[in-house]
Amino acid sequence: MVNNRAEKLIREFGLDELPADIFKNLGVDHHYVRRRIIFACRTLEDLETIVYRENKFYALTGIMPSHEKIHLGTAAVIESMKCLQKSAKLTIVLVADLESLATRNIDLETGRKYALNYHIPTYLALGLDPQKTIFYFQSENIDLQKIAFDASKEITLSELEAIYGTITPGRILSAFYQIGDILFPQLVESMLGVIPVGLDQDPHIRLCRDYIKRTRNYDFRPIIGLYITDIPSLRGEGKMSKSDPYSAIFIPEEDENFLRRKIYRAFSGGAPSLEEQRKRGANLEIDVPFQLLRFLLPDDNELKRIAEEYGSGKMISGEVKEYLYNFLKEYMKELKEKIEQYREIVNKREILIVHSKDELKQYL
Repeated sequence: MVNNRAEKLIREFGLDELPADIFKNLGVDHHYVRRRIIFACRTLEDLETIVYRENKFYALTGIMPSHEKIHLGTAAVIESMKCLQKSAKLTIVLVADLESLATRNIDLETGRKYALNYHIPTYLALGLDPQKTIFYFQSENIDLQKIAFDASKEITLSELEAIYGTITPGRILSAFYQIGDILFPQLVESMLGVIPVGLDQDPHIRLCRDYIKRTRNYDFRPIIGLYITDIPSLRGEGKMSKSDPYSAIFIPEEDENFLRRKIYRAFSGGAPSLEEQRKRGANLEIDVPFQLLRFLLPDDNELKRIAEEYGSGKMISGEVKEYLYNFLKEYMKELKEKIEQYREIVNKREILIVHSKDELKQYL
């Protein structure tokens, strides 16, 4: 069962809880599934079509090239894509360079540089298979633009205002391009799509699903939003943010001393005094260092040991923070080495980049 917070979110957003064994038929055995980090979908009926009847789908996510680094929140989406890649017929990662231009004021040249020099090498270093992951840039893909313009005929301004609140021309264009991105693989083959997202991306999923029902020019299949628990901000409120260095852990963290300071300042679920903490243990639900280990530590038995000892008072918050720091120090060291290796591969263009549906066909 999911925890109380997840149950509340499922009710609030009208999502479907994922049955514990839903991914077994797809050969997925991952700690995100076992720990219910991937906890809900929109909708279960469509996901069951993939799992029990068709066993064919594409998985898709994107890169927003507005910054030189990503943080652990984005890494969680990539980890979810890894769960899906083994079974997916296509794995697509789009570079939202037009959206970055329209909403973040990042020119196309800078966005391309960020994507090729940092984001794509990092996504591959985090575990996406370079032989199975297909990339494209929004600005180079005419076919997705055709979908975006068709969506502009079917969706009203009042709908966009209801979903996004105050909107700008850039936000409107981005909404239509996101629909084009999500549905682009279906121009090549008719199949369901699975899109791993955080709950803040749910409006895009709902808008796209509504458009699919209305369009008269395309025969699109449904897309399934697969929802991931947010990695919490180090401050204990909300989620990690690129704009707040003390709220997020970036990939990679170059300065080990700064990494240590951030972890030791992270919000703790421990008691005010050592005596109280030894007596009643920590509140694991709100303890940020423990929650980060829940995302990062693949060993279920080790996580269980920490949970039992920290929850009972045998371990204290300082010990858990030190454990997390040492784990992340090694994690970052390994990642930095992999990022450099994949940066060379990307610079040689030894990755799969397409520009159209016709180029995508060759990978089916």
